[in-house]
Amino acid sequence: MKKGFLSYLILGVLSGLATLLTGCNSSETWGTDPQELSGTAVTAFSLKPDQTVLNNLDSVYFSIDLIDAQIFNATPLPYDTKIDNLAVSISSDQCSVAQLIIPATETEEETVVDYLAAPETKINFSNGPVVLHLVSADGNYQRDYRITVNVAAVEADSLYWDKVNAGNLYGIPSMNQAKAVKVGDKALMISRAADGKVGISSFIPSPKSGGGNWESSLIQPTFTANGVVVNPSALLDITSFTSTVNGDLYICDTDGNLYRSTDKGINFDAVDTGWESITAPYKDAILGIRQDAGERIYAVYPPSAWGSAGKSVPATFPVSGVSQAAVFSTKWAVDPQIVIVGGKSANGQLSGAAWAFDGNKWAQVSNSLPAATGYAMSKYIIAETDTLNWKIKQREVLMAFGGNGNKEVTDVWISRDMGVNWQKGSESVQLPKYMPFTTGASLLVFDKMLDEYDILPLAVTPITTWECPYLYLFAGYDAQGNLNNQYWSGVVNHLRFKPLQ
Repeated sequence: MKKGFLSYLILGVLSGLATLLTGCNSSETWGTDPQELSGTAVTAFSLKPDQTVLNNLDSVYFSIDLIDAQIFNATPLPYDTKIDNLAVSISSDQCSVAQLIIPATETEEETVVDYLAAPETKINFSNGPVVLHLVSADGNYQRDYRITVNVAAVEADSLYWDKVNAGNLYGIPSMNQAKAVKVGDKALMISRAADGKVGISSFIPSPKSGGGNWESSLIQPTFTANGVVVNPSALLDITSFTSTVNGDLYICDTDGNLYRSTDKGINFDAVDTGWESITAPYKDAILGIRQDAGERIYAVYPPSAWGSAGKSVPATFPVSGVSQAAVFSTKWAVDPQIVIVGGKSANGQLSGAAWAFDGNKWAQVSNSLPAATGYAMSKYIIAETDTLNWKIKQREVLMAFGGNGNKEVTDVWISRDMGVNWQKGSESVQLPKYMPFTTGASLLVFDKMLDEYDILPLAVTPITTWECPYLYLFAGYDAQGNLNNQYWSGVVNHLRFKPLQ
């Protein structure tokens, strides 16, 4: 009796334990038992070569998700690629049935292709996912895979300038001159009217898209020299307006006075004399050109002992009309380097040269741009499609356009080696026809943090946020010298795609 009762007790405990384990392995916790996939695994998938569709079509990489039965190319094919007539190559376990089921449309019925009998048949992927139906060799197992051929909805490697988020400038009333600089996460724009009045306005870029907003307050700066308020507004050289890394603002007047503001443009104090022009900011200082006994010499403020300071400026060095400076670092140098392009040289000639400063001296590194003043130039990232595997690569480049020389420079020029060599950019980065020609504009870059809820989703990955740099083009002048009262924002479409991981 006792033995029998103990046996029943043991059986009851084991039964309860089995029930407990079954509950723990239910769909509410661990999921259902794994599906038996014997003989139905896809081991490789690719598109067959077809140069009428795309070069190197067979090199496009497809991911195979055996858990969710999905086959797809995570990196889309280039924009407007035709996918309605593609042959495929499929490797799988030995199967008795391999069918490609093309979905029906409003005008076409569902189509079933016997892949084993006709592997060269062209498949239409443009109507949505195509189902691959596999049955194992022994007929005991079967599985359906969804095959998706992704095509980019926009030109991924193109530079897109947003008409919707373009806007007007906000400055002093009746302004006819303007220039913007970047200070932190804002753009500060100085503007001057025909009557000489000057104002400084602040622009805040939109945090996740193009466009932005102007702050309502307009600063009318005060200028002092030796503690006395002066009024140099009619003499100010608006093109010399410059900001440094620490946020200080500098501007020259045509009498050679150099003014500095350390409070975001509210007050400017005269700090030096004899300045002909400001060439570029460098760290917390500015570099420029001064007149000394009728001779042009290199200048720096605050004063420092860099190698070329006080030395004569060569006749080919640009003294006016240069682009803003682009800053970059290399592993071979301790200090950052800057590059400027274009301008008018000391001998009065238009220049297409690029000059670089390494913290010690200036040197001409190229002379291949069209000779012009007023280039908008910046360091930026472009996307280029590798036509061997059709993946998109990001490259850090210098971008320059909008020069005004013997003729308008309407093309976008690209340097992939920080100014040493320049070539006309591809069609995908050229300016759209709806943007007016502008020269002497300010080209600024603002980094933004996009998230997975923003436009242009691409990848199914754990990444939820990523940095995306936007270009902003402020002001500038048309070919007749009239102020362009607009700003534009632009971005390479690929940078807005959710990154793969």
